[in-house]
Amino acid sequence: MLILARNKFTYSEKGIMLSYHLPEIEIIGDPSLLNTVWDNLLSNDIKYNKPDGIEITIEEREELVIVTFVDTGIGMSEMELERIFERFYRADMARTRPIEGIGLGLSIVATIIKLHCGNITLNSKEKVGSTFIVELPFK
Repeated sequence: MLILARNKFTYSEKGIMLSYHLPEIEIIGDPSLLNTVWDNLLSNDIKYNKPDGIEITIEEREELVIVTFVDTGIGMSEMELERIFERFYRADMARTRPIEGIGLGLSIVATIIKLHCGNITLNSKEKVGSTFIVELPFK
């Protein structure tokens, strides 16, 4: 069963409104690894977001579960999008320097999604926000 792990960040301290619509859908895979995916994606949304909010949705489409994380954060340039899932890559250091991290989270996410025969895509625009779309087969 899909479970979003409690995140280490306190949402109210950052003034972030989190909204989510999560039906109970069973996904084939390792619950611990999938929780790592959700935790990393939500952590990034919180780290790089503005107070406008984060939206998480889950839907069934054919034989896939689509999990979408939308934020109104700092976004990324086209060049950054090409490398964002590489190990140790961090987006523009001038914009992200005060934010902790070594650039492994999204690489780990991509690896786990591939291990589960899934796919992850990212749409992003600087100063507008990012949308991560995870597609996984379900039971």
